[in-house]
Amino acid sequence: MHKILPEMVGRASRLFHNVKTALPCYMELEAFRRASLNNKVKDLSRYTHEMRWIKSLSELQLMRESASIACQSLLQTMLLSRTFPEESKLSTKVEYECKMRGAQRMAFHPVVGGGANGSVIHYSRNDQKVRTGELVLMDIGCEFHGYLSDLTRTWPPCGSFSSAQEILYSLILETNKECVKLCKPGVSIQQIHKYSVQMLRRGLKEIGILKDETSYSYHQLNPTSVGHYLGMDVHDSAMISNDRPLQPGVVITIEPGVYIPISYDVPDRFQGIGIRIEDEVLITETGYEVLTGSMPKEIPHIKSLLNFAHGTATEASDLRAAFS
Repeated sequence: MHKILPEMVGRASRLFHNVKTALPCYMELEAFRRASLNNKVKDLSRYTHEMRWIKSLSELQLMRESASIACQSLLQTMLLSRTFPEESKLSTKVEYECKMRGAQRMAFHPVVGGGANGSVIHYSRNDQKVRTGELVLMDIGCEFHGYLSDLTRTWPPCGSFSSAQEILYSLILETNKECVKLCKPGVSIQQIHKYSVQMLRRGLKEIGILKDETSYSYHQLNPTSVGHYLGMDVHDSAMISNDRPLQPGVVITIEPGVYIPISYDVPDRFQGIGIRIEDEVLITETGYEVLTGSMPKEIPHIKSLLNFAHGTATEASDLRAAFS
């Protein structure tokens, strides 16, 4: 390298490298330093992120499959949650289901936050029991031949929402659905984010959690963006601005949420509640396609699933006991 590379660098009119994976073995070469001083060195990521931003038909096929695997796996995990309401078992279950369906690995360490743990945005311990009456927030994704999925659902393993949980969940669900409707060519993630903030500020004020819609305390309850690009990375094409107008073939997430710490100055019934509803959305020529649309998120559907699953499991247990 020290014999051949300096000569190649010296002859080059432009030099590209990945800044984030740069190594001293070539950056310390005199020829590289000289090229850098002469402004000949460019970050290759600028170009690769552009190439990754709009997915080809074959890439979209892999992303649909990755999303399908994640949805099926999370659904099976949701059905198990009433019988085994423990963060560690739910985390293990969803990883098992993803890999049994062909995923090579998880896209990231699953977030399984029961109760107040759901209000910790990147909670990762996954070692607590979910108590009766608490919600569990699960943010999961898997990798299928290099392409990732990312979705979140929040539900009560006991099978029913408290009135406070249902009020907050309905607000997040409505925001999710309205933001998904905005997804189309020409609109940016930042525009969708601003709309989500308006909806949540207004809704949280009506509920009585915010004193007024302009309150800065909103950012303490939701400091995150409503979405990000998705592809070969969870936060894909990071060098593409969220202000860029969306184009057909771009995949983004829509993930409004609210995260109320247990000691936050709100009525007791709202303390320690964390809710996020996240979907993957493909921008199409005429609008959008929700890649995670098969995963239930409506309150009646969630209740029916959990209570049906629990009833079936109880009946099976009774039968085994009768014949043992």
